[in-house]
Amino acid sequence: MLPSYAGKILRVDLSTGKTAKELLSRDLAEEYLGGKGTALRLLYNEVKPGTDPLSPENKLIFSTGPATGTILPNKGFIVTFKSPLTNIYGHSSCGGGWAKELKQAGYDLLIVEGRSEKPVYLWIDDDTVQIRDAKHLWGKDTFKTNDMISEELGSEVETVRIGPAGEKLVRFACIQGDYARSAGRCGAGAVMGSKNLKAVAVTGTKSIEVADIDGLLQFAKEIAKQNNELILSRRLQGTLEVLKCTNPIGVLPTRYYQKGTFKELDLHYTAIREKLVVKDRGCHSCFLNCGKLSVVNDGPYSGTVVEGPDYETIFALGSLCENGNLESIAKANELCDGLGIDTISAGNLIAFAMDCYERGIITMKDTEGIELRFGNHEAVVQFVEKIAMRNGLGNILAEGVRIAAQRLGKGAEKRAIHIKGLEHPAFDPRGLAGTALGFAVGDRGGCHMWASVPEWRPRLDGSVYEGKAKIVKESSHLMAVVASMVFCRFARPFYPWKTLERISPLLMGVKISEADFKMIGERITTLARAFNVREGISKKDDTLPERFFEEPLPEGPSKGMVIKKEKFMTILDEYYELMGWDKNGIPTKKRLMELGLADVADEIEFFRRKVSEVSKRE
Repeated sequence: MLPSYAGKILRVDLSTGKTAKELLSRDLAEEYLGGKGTALRLLYNEVKPGTDPLSPENKLIFSTGPATGTILPNKGFIVTFKSPLTNIYGHSSCGGGWAKELKQAGYDLLIVEGRSEKPVYLWIDDDTVQIRDAKHLWGKDTFKTNDMISEELGSEVETVRIGPAGEKLVRFACIQGDYARSAGRCGAGAVMGSKNLKAVAVTGTKSIEVADIDGLLQFAKEIAKQNNELILSRRLQGTLEVLKCTNPIGVLPTRYYQKGTFKELDLHYTAIREKLVVKDRGCHSCFLNCGKLSVVNDGPYSGTVVEGPDYETIFALGSLCENGNLESIAKANELCDGLGIDTISAGNLIAFAMDCYERGIITMKDTEGIELRFGNHEAVVQFVEKIAMRNGLGNILAEGVRIAAQRLGKGAEKRAIHIKGLEHPAFDPRGLAGTALGFAVGDRGGCHMWASVPEWRPRLDGSVYEGKAKIVKESSHLMAVVASMVFCRFARPFYPWKTLERISPLLMGVKISEADFKMIGERITTLARAFNVREGISKKDDTLPERFFEEPLPEGPSKGMVIKKEKFMTILDEYYELMGWDKNGIPTKKRLMELGLADVADEIEFFRRKVSEVSKRE
């Protein structure tokens, strides 16, 4: 096996209680790198089309990459699965120290399959793997679970675990790592809960070898020196630096996508640092220290301690709910981490419910006496718990906005904002044409981490459609490689194509050219599309909520902007052409063969004919 890989896969079948260790194929590593790529290839091979995401047949694949555990700034691990929220390909990333321990225990990937009859947790101690009873942990929040496992196994152990939301199969439940790092999106925690798996505890003592440690150390020093200003900015502000870009240009989603600006100064990053932040925190070996440990010392939310809130959380539990109470956002963030739900989806569901309440779709009877209006910070906090515990109206909201809107009816479907079932992140696409395209064709739904089109920065005009298809294509391939290496996506400016080419021999002992890296990125992006095509995804799904085509932004610098449907369809078709996909958004056999996906090409032809027949009938 190449340097920087452990060389093994650990497979755990919870139905039988059996564990197996397999060699990681060198071909798999070279063709997909690690992280997102290797896990996606295994998911495609092993999870059949039509599999119920909450059934024992779904798989939960934890994967590291060649950068994991090295001196380079890196994210940690990727967890891959079929999503119970979207019913298509799902993955999420998580920082902290757990991934380093898994790799030091000797495993690049952990594949969990089947379902235990009773609550269990995994204990991986180098070569020793145990499935342990977790009855005493069931019902505990993620913080208590971590403390109890550490007391049982020792303080050096690292855990990933779910809270009550995962146990109750909330469709956007997350997996928590470290103190408060989250694999948040797409419902990984619900899949873990469906398997009756409470936690995975790991400790490893093996060394992680790289091809050229001196060269890698020199490179790390260079990027730190070259990017000193950027590093200091991100260390000071964390992800909150984005807030000072999006809000001024009018693309910070506010009042459930009715506006694009929020004037509450308490949400400004400087106010957050002055009021709440007590310490900067970082993942293993990372010099960014972008995590912000925050404490609320007074008021009704006194005693709150949370790593955050970050930009996406400020948006979801703040501006989207028109909630300017910073302390309540911190408290809601703490509850999300402890109960185990994604802050982005949680905030979207609460804001959606507020929108429905103010339109009479939801009544005071439905909310059990809670005045669920925009700006009610107490309601935000209360509904985080209701959703996570599936209490009352929270039980409907726990299904995600697509299903919740269908169940509520009365016009709620027209108000719901999602793409392919995934609630939107913190960028209003009406002022960002390239972002709109990226959201529409993203492999896990409306996702800001699938392709990075920074139109909210001055150098790239969000109102321009021309050229955006090419940017989305190239960016998605780079992001796929970043997620496969596994580098932190917040540190992606440090890793352009030329830099990846330079560090590949230092890490892996083989030089991967820029062209080859781009080919790997496209292979991963196209394989994810093929997975989704098997689940019924085609051009009909690559669109945006109708509100973005019909409702202009009412104020601010982006006032009057909507997505122009004709121009959007033009760049969508252009994107398909650039990717080598047909007019229905299905990868062509020719392009699949060119990418080394011959086995996928044969299978996808069946689905292509199926979609073509439906299109002809329509």
